[in-house]
Amino acid sequence: MSKTRILSWSVSTADTPDAFERYLTGMADFYEVSGVAERDRLNFFNESSGVLAPWGSLGAGRSVRQTLSRGPATLRRSELDGINVLINGAAMVGDCDGRSVRAAPGSVQVRNLSRPSTSRLDRVDILTLLIPADQTPPALLEADMHGLAIPPDQPTARLVESLMRVLWEQAEALPDDQLDAGVQALMMVLMRLTGREASVADVETTALRHAVRRAVAQYVEAELSADRIDITAEALAGYVGVSRATLYRAFDDQGGVARYVQDRRLRHARSVLRRRHQGGGSTATIADIAETYGFSSVSHFSRLFKARFGYSPSEVEAPVVTPGVAMSEGPIRHDLLVSWLADLASGRSS
Repeated sequence: MSKTRILSWSVSTADTPDAFERYLTGMADFYEVSGVAERDRLNFFNESSGVLAPWGSLGAGRSVRQTLSRGPATLRRSELDGINVLINGAAMVGDCDGRSVRAAPGSVQVRNLSRPSTSRLDRVDILTLLIPADQTPPALLEADMHGLAIPPDQPTARLVESLMRVLWEQAEALPDDQLDAGVQALMMVLMRLTGREASVADVETTALRHAVRRAVAQYVEAELSADRIDITAEALAGYVGVSRATLYRAFDDQGGVARYVQDRRLRHARSVLRRRHQGGGSTATIADIAETYGFSSVSHFSRLFKARFGYSPSEVEAPVVTPGVAMSEGPIRHDLLVSWLADLASGRSS
């Protein structure tokens, strides 16, 4: 059965007086919004559509001039991890982890959501592809890819835009497997465009690798949710119904099966840490959480956690909640997009 979902809305202050406040709240764990002029606040609008699929999200949006940032505070409270490939119809200037970026209208841009970034957009007229880190080709997560801007006059940049636009326009009509194949082809083109070598695996091999990963994610999530942390390669292979060799090959470009399971334990631990800051949330100490998820000591847990996320367990922040704004009642639902991608990253939607 298809797991693809569609989000779509067109909202302005003319029909929803607190549209801007809802936008800020919905975006809070995705990008921090700033630099919106008073006139644009009073005449704020946001038009967004997106397809949420097992591999990530593809969508389009329009809005007023603004600055979008993922600074240290946002990174500490956000569960998003992966890449954002975007094409904006207006000019953009910004900074990506110390790298100055200037992008002409129509440039293909790459953002690593686990790294700091700031983008000032003359207006939002955007086509965007969001993919969790574990489904992203590792080469696209390398440091020098963050902030990459490929001018629109390069033929291959136009090819990426064309592929993204066709996939977006046909997203509702395409079966999940065909949409997935289209996204994988787009990733392949983007890697070639950026000078990365990419082997062209046949469709069957690619589909098998993704199927194995998703089945493994489902099993690992169920085990960790039940506080069962002793997850072996034998158990994973048996659950998925493949040989250990096939299992290992499916995770070759993710650093191996053991690293994948460790990453999931760290993500679960981070979710518990976030809930400690919420009303009625967990009261577990960092030592409790380290023990629950199988880390030998607080120092071991803290070292692995900081190496993975770039900050310590004690620096984790809670989601932003704006008083008086109930997102479940409103039309602007970027929070659903963020939750979907966070669930994919954690394995909860697999």
